[in-house]
Amino acid sequence: MLYTSEPFLGEAYREAIANVNARRPGSFPRVPATREILDHVGWPVPVILARLFPTVDPVAAELLLLETLPVIGQRVARGEGMLFPGVPDTLAHLQRAGFTLAVASNGGRHYVETVLATYGLARQFTELVSIDGSERIGNKADILRAYTVRERCLPAALVMVGDRASDVEAAQAVGCHFVGCDYGHGYREEIAGAGPVVASFDALPPVIAAVLSNPQPAG
Repeated sequence: MLYTSEPFLGEAYREAIANVNARRPGSFPRVPATREILDHVGWPVPVILARLFPTVDPVAAELLLLETLPVIGQRVARGEGMLFPGVPDTLAHLQRAGFTLAVASNGGRHYVETVLATYGLARQFTELVSIDGSERIGNKADILRAYTVRERCLPAALVMVGDRASDVEAAQAVGCHFVGCDYGHGYREEIAGAGPVVASFDALPPVIAAVLSNPQPAG
């Protein structure tokens, strides 16, 4: 859990909805509260929109998807979101310790690449595997499997770090370790029992080392 779009997320959805309503008046009669949106963060944007607006006309829903992605990307690039405290130094520490770092996100490739480029983090991560809209890479579990193949590592040598149920499900699907983040968008019950939990990003290195010393992932 590196980054949060919480500072601008509500306004980004407001902007995207206004753009759609200007083209198709009345398509979206309300703008969800930021907390309502954050409750779904961690899933692909099409899933988020389907959950927020289950009864909206499919054409309007598709237009909102096309509006939301670039609006969010532009705000990320302008630095309107934020890294969690300790991210750059902790990533550098893990890299020096010999870990291969990878991003497993339900955000699209452009979103992830924009975050990494905006904060100068791209060089610290291995080549990105992202959701591509095909049957091959459709969720976080597929992403983790792709990394294990490309990096030639067993699932037991992999640690998934995250704050949402989708992160836990991905780790369990591939049989890798999980470390929960108690400082992100999710709720503690989503990650309870899946593995150790950290309260800040800079607490990760010793916890990762500890879980890797256990050959059997939790859960």
